[in-house]
Amino acid sequence: MSEPSFERLRLKLRYKVLYHLGHGCPDVEDVVQETLTRFVKATQKNQIRNNPEEFGAFVNGVCRNVILEYRRRSRREPLADPDIPVKDAGVRPDAEVYEMREAIDQGLAELAERDRIILRELYLEGKEKEDICAQWGMSDAQFRVVLFRAKERFRKAYPGGSR
Repeated sequence: MSEPSFERLRLKLRYKVLYHLGHGCPDVEDVVQETLTRFVKATQKNQIRNNPEEFGAFVNGVCRNVILEYRRRSRREPLADPDIPVKDAGVRPDAEVYEMREAIDQGLAELAERDRIILRELYLEGKEKEDICAQWGMSDAQFRVVLFRAKERFRKAYPGGSR
C-alpha cells in the first residue's frame, strides 16, 4: 500500500470514527491508530481473505469492532471528573510493592494450573495471545472464554480485595 493511499485510508477512518463517536471524543486518533495497527498486523499474517487488494470491507469491519470495544470499555470505566484533583501516586514504598506481589502470587496459587499459567503468561510475561492459543491448542473464542473465567476466579481468590 502506498503512502498516499494509506493516508487517505487514515482520513476515511477518522471520518468514520468521528461520525460514530462524535467530535467531542478525545480518543478518535487512538481508535483510528488501533484500527490501522490491526489492519497492518492482519496483512502481515495474510489473514485477509479473498483479494487482499480489496481490503475496504475488512478495514470497515475492523474499525467497527474497535469502536464497539471502545464504547464497552468507556461504559465500564468511570469517566474522570475534571473537578476532582488527581492524587499524586508517587513511588510506592518497597513494602507495599512486596505485599502486592505476595497477594498476587497467593491469588494465582489458588487457581487451576491452566488458569494460573495463562494469566501469568498474558499479563506478567507479556506473551502474545496467539502464542498462548497455539500452546494450549485453543481457538480465539475458546481463549476468550478461558481468560474471562480465569480472571473471574482470580478476582475471587485475590486477597487484595475485589472491586
